Amino acid sequence: MVSNPSRLNSRHDILVIDASVAINLLGTGRPADLLRALNRRVIIDEVALREVTSDPFSKLPGHEAIGALMRSSLISPVQLSASAFEVFLELTGAAPPDDLGNGEAATIAQCFDIGAVPVIDERKATRISLSLRPRHPILHTIDILASSAVAAALSRQELADLVYAALFHARMRVPAPCRDWVCAMIGPERTGRCPSLGSVKDFGRRQH
Repeated sequence: MVSNPSRLNSRHDILVIDASVAINLLGTGRPADLLRALNRRVIIDEVALREVTSDPFSKLPGHEAIGALMRSSLISPVQLSASAFEVFLELTGAAPPDDLGNGEAATIAQCFDIGAVPVIDERKATRISLSLRPRHPILHTIDILASSAVAAALSRQELADLVYAALFHARMRVPAPCRDWVCAMIGPERTGRCPSLGSVKDFGRRQH
């Protein structure tokens, strides 16, 4: 039995999602159901919001898809404060390989400013965030999908379908420690359709 990999807990009451995470949630086809089940304040900085150009599931423009979630108060847009903007400039202006794109930098700066938890899937952004504040938690999309709150609201089959949809439509990135759980959840046939998770042969070896 593969243990649940989610690190989301009751102390993570405000989440700031990056553009890639917003796209992954849209890619499930049921972002509103997920966010209602999550039952937390979820915000996205307006800089990152501009990077959500389309919904990979419905093919709607990004502003329409996210706009529907905002009208339902499931996601709230925010702007950088003056102090957060200074952090943003430091992150975007750092020398390579420690520089970040605008959306990722805005997400991290926002979290540092208001004490929220960033949800970011990019490895580079994760590395830089942890290097600046080693004790500051950072989560990934899979922490949301695998959370106990979401699991309690959905059947196992529903959850498996949403995880697969995020992988298939949005090409969700999954951290290596979480891949066994994801593969067990969606099964070997669908794992084989998601190159980032490895082959069906790899899945078989994990199960033995």
